[in-house]
Amino acid sequence: MSKIKIYELADKLGVERKELLSKAQEFGISAKSTSKSLSDAEVLKLENFYKKSDAQEVVGEEESEVETIDVPKKKESKFSLLAGRKPEKNKPKMLRKLPNETPPKLKRISAKQVGALVVGGVGFLILSNVVLFGLMASGYKPTQKIIYQEVSATQKASGNGLDLQAKNYLDGFVQTYFTFPEDEKDQEQAVKDINSYFVQNLPVISQGIQRTPSKFEGAVMMSLTDNEATYKVTYSAGEVTTKEVKKGKDITKQNVVKYHDETTLFTIPYQKVGSAYYISDEPYFSSVPDLQATENQVPTKTWSGTDNNSASVKKDLDKFTKSLFTAYTTDGDTLKLISKGLSLNKGQEFKSLDQATYESKGDNKYHAVVQVTMKN
Repeated sequence: MSKIKIYELADKLGVERKELLSKAQEFGISAKSTSKSLSDAEVLKLENFYKKSDAQEVVGEEESEVETIDVPKKKESKFSLLAGRKPEKNKPKMLRKLPNETPPKLKRISAKQVGALVVGGVGFLILSNVVLFGLMASGYKPTQKIIYQEVSATQKASGNGLDLQAKNYLDGFVQTYFTFPEDEKDQEQAVKDINSYFVQNLPVISQGIQRTPSKFEGAVMMSLTDNEATYKVTYSAGEVTTKEVKKGKDITKQNVVKYHDETTLFTIPYQKVGSAYYISDEPYFSSVPDLQATENQVPTKTWSGTDNNSASVKKDLDKFTKSLFTAYTTDGDTLKLISKGLSLNKGQEFKSLDQATYESKGDNKYHAVVQVTMKN
């Protein structure tokens, strides 16, 4: 079963597309544009919500009296990122009274009760101010600064102040940009979704180049600054060719799309306005660098350490080293006798001493560089 997109479901339910997008985000559905495909569970959740809303509009039935009111259309903001969508048809909504329904009786409050409420409210405000001044005089400080410090510490721990909101916004743009359908009607909607991130039309000179279909596969953010982000994007690029198709006596031409995988660096200029973002200029592509170092870039590594000891001394030192590693992995009591500051490591099991050099430090002290193998 093909997945339905947000704008298709909006047309089906008779609601505005941007309204359905906003409602999907409220339900925790990760969607940045109306071209986002929905799972069956997500479609069912949204349909149930609007069915429930429609059911609540009619409270009861009364054949003798029906009151009809026109609900005014919600004014569309000129700053809407998804402007240009088809508005919802202005449908009259019905309000009905329940049978035998009587209007609620208003409770009257006496002047004495009103006076008591006013005196109580004024007294509460005075008491609150007295308590607040008392706390501040004793050294109390509001918690706003503490909360700000905790947020700063969290930002540092999560990547030296990485703007996660900007990343989330840009992730949505990358997915929208590289999702370009084959159908021409769907392409028109995709262009609107992409252009909505720019807010206003950019002064770009058209050279007659048209976009070809593509399918977003995945992306990894490589860098993020205050006004630019770079992603490593993998996508399926479509190549459109035409072939002749015979239908009866007639021969028609039909477009055929063949896809191949592409990987590119995709750099996005963006700006932050208050707590919101927009794409400030056309993104651009560059080749993916090879991050694997070559042999001539890596310094030559040799076995470190010097050993000018006699064969008998080296034999004794090797014997002690083997005993040390055996105790280190099997016998905590022996380890305490022949070492200082080491604790038993039962997660390893000593197998062999492969290589060792010992540098004399005088007074029967040695600096050892060893390579050992563990069984596991």
